[in-house]
Amino acid sequence: MFKDLREFIQALEARGDLVRVRAEVDPDQEITIIQHKVLAAGGPALLFENVKGSPYRLVSNLFGSPERVAMVFGLPE
Repeated sequence: MFKDLREFIQALEARGDLVRVRAEVDPDQEITIIQHKVLAAGGPALLFENVKGSPYRLVSNLFGSPERVAMVFGLPE
């Protein structure tokens, strides 16, 4: 089990199951389009580091695969 979201994100990145998106992305539909395409392709979780007009990062697709759901709950994959 993970003590918090930050620890889970670090574990995903360590196993190559998280991609950091450093390019500026627009929160008005652009992030949604990217996230939907990645989810449909069975891709990794995404950490958007440069959200236009926001000082905050955004993470998505954390539970986009059965393996990641099992991982977060400490179940066998």
